[in-house]
Amino acid sequence: AVVSTQSTGRCESMRKLNVSGGRETVTSEVIRSMTSNLPFLDTLDVSDCFLLDRAVLSALEENCPGLMELSCSRVYPLGSDDMLCWASRMPSLLFINAYPSIVTERFTEFEQSLSRRLPQIRLNSAEKSDIARPCTALRIPKGSSVLWDVFLSP
Repeated sequence: AVVSTQSTGRCESMRKLNVSGGRETVTSEVIRSMTSNLPFLDTLDVSDCFLLDRAVLSALEENCPGLMELSCSRVYPLGSDDMLCWASRMPSLLFINAYPSIVTERFTEFEQSLSRRLPQIRLNSAEKSDIARPCTALRIPKGSSVLWDVFLSP
């Protein structure tokens, strides 16, 4: 997907963002582009964004140093080792909600490693997102959409 961020400068004070359900539209590059103008983002829900990969973690580390909560349920390409390594570099991170997804294959091991290495981070503390999901009111060519004046295209 390609994103134009020409209008996201107006959103600099945004603290919470929910793009869950992006399935095959929201990629790591989309998240990188969207968060590049959101320096105060502290809560992000990317659950059900199937095209995300470990590059999204680098983007969040660079663009969202104050991130406190990440929800990434059913984002299967993110591995538990990648998540542990990333979380250790995010000093403000307090919550990871990831069920059943990145850690299903080794959930117990991940949970124990997280509590041992990063005891300040709580795993799966919220069953549902408390951030309203954006509605794509405007459709531009088939399969494309606009979220808050940010153009997304496959």
